[in-house]
Amino acid sequence: MKLTLIHSLYRPYSKGGAEAAVETIAGGLKSLGHQVIVITVGYQPQVEEINGIKVYRIKPFNLFNFLDIDKQPAVKRFFWHIIDMFNDVQAWRIYQILKQERPDLIIGHNLKGLGYYVPRLAKTLKIKYVQTIHDMQYLHPSGLLADNYRLGLGAKIYGWLCRLLLGSPYLAVFPSKFMKRIYDSNGFFPRSREAVLGNPINLQNLSRPNAKSEAAINCLYLGQVEMYKGIIDLIEAFKELRGAMTLSVVGGGSALEAAKVMAKDDERISFFGRLSREEVEQKIWPGIDLLINPSLVSESFGMAVLEAFAHSLPAVVSDIGALPELAIDGQTGWLIPPGDKAALKNKLQEIIDGRLINEEMKERCLARAMDFEVGHYLEKLLMLTK
Repeated sequence: MKLTLIHSLYRPYSKGGAEAAVETIAGGLKSLGHQVIVITVGYQPQVEEINGIKVYRIKPFNLFNFLDIDKQPAVKRFFWHIIDMFNDVQAWRIYQILKQERPDLIIGHNLKGLGYYVPRLAKTLKIKYVQTIHDMQYLHPSGLLADNYRLGLGAKIYGWLCRLLLGSPYLAVFPSKFMKRIYDSNGFFPRSREAVLGNPINLQNLSRPNAKSEAAINCLYLGQVEMYKGIIDLIEAFKELRGAMTLSVVGGGSALEAAKVMAKDDERISFFGRLSREEVEQKIWPGIDLLINPSLVSESFGMAVLEAFAHSLPAVVSDIGALPELAIDGQTGWLIPPGDKAALKNKLQEIIDGRLINEEMKERCLARAMDFEVGHYLEKLLMLTK
């Protein structure tokens, strides 16, 4: 088949788990012999080939480029979101690509920066459309949802408009039961087929942890370095630990400088900034014993946690959102109350003192990752689209 994936970001532009999942899906489809096309945002309009996949980059017609949204003030972002939702120029550009390529199936992911008319374009061209959900961006412009999932008036209007624009595609795919429950409760996709498929991972060519003779337990924080991700709480808790434990922070974000300042007197904490997936695979994962995800907001899935499992590593994660669906307390890691620095510190100290990470736990982690292998994911997805 010829398949088109539509997603806001594609390599080399990447922020988190959604991008990793889209790239894995694209590569998996190609390995199965399908012709794969990606439509995404770029600084300039261009067509290029990446690992045998045809990638169309569209320069957004808006106040600023979506790739620079994190650098913009709130007022400009407000008007940018309005234009983005009803962007006829973006719709026309994507329509021209779809009309030219005529794919058999369109799989939409995050549409921000590309406009929300994509489902209607697919309907106009009579192409079967799948909408994959990765976060809360159709309920709140930030993509985040906190405060017990309560929405203000502005967010409710935004969500209502998104619900109308997305309509009822042939299939709606959610990465977790938690996400499906949230979107269902807000009236999305009333006539669509729905499925919960955890984000996929490619288990081939992954490094395995190096044999370690030293006593230190090496921990990793991997993801966006933002306040809402709990990075400051993690560093505060980490600085109070007794014993041999290190922390590597991989990622970038608005809280990076504050995190560095807080950690400057602790030589056990290292910052690597943003790294490519290849760099993380080669330079970071082989030396890690434990992943820590102390998020303060509801995660839609937890791709970094799955990547840790794929490397036979357990994780300490917040008991919030979809993370409890992925990590099993005491089996593949440990759950802690979100925002509870004392509980986080105590759990890490317990891991140090009790040497709780063992070979049996590592085997369970790898077995858990195998449930999300990309081949299984694609088999289920393509069956659902028949």
